[in-house]
Parts: sequence; C-alpha cells; structure tokens
Amino acid sequence: MTDRETGTSKGYAFCVYQDVSVTDSVCASLSGLKVSGKILTVRRANDGQTQPNPEQESVLSRPA
Repeated sequence: MTDRETGTSKGYAFCVYQDVSVTDSVCASLSGLKVSGKILTVRRANDGQTQPNPEQESVLSRPA
C-alpha cells in the first residue's frame, strides 16, 4: 500500500487466501522474519473490525 500524496510505502499490505489454514500457515511462517533489516509482523486482518493489541492476540506457533 502506498500513500496517495507522497507515493511512499505505508509499510503494510493485504493478501487474500481462499483456504483459512493457508492464511494461518503464511502468518506463522512470515511473522518475525527479517527483511531488509526490519522484522515483519504478519497477522490475519479482521474484516471491518479493529485489530486486537499484540498482547491480546493468541500467538501462532511456527509449523514444525
């Protein structure tokens, strides 16, 4: 996603998966990954709802 006025990245993006289990797997696999010196935070979006605070989220375990 980019800022309309400046064209710079807002630092977030959205992906849509048909299979919920794929979404959970992708979130677990990518969250915490370091890219270009920054650590990714990846979580499921809630359709039209406010995201819970990180302290309130259940932690996704990484696949074995």
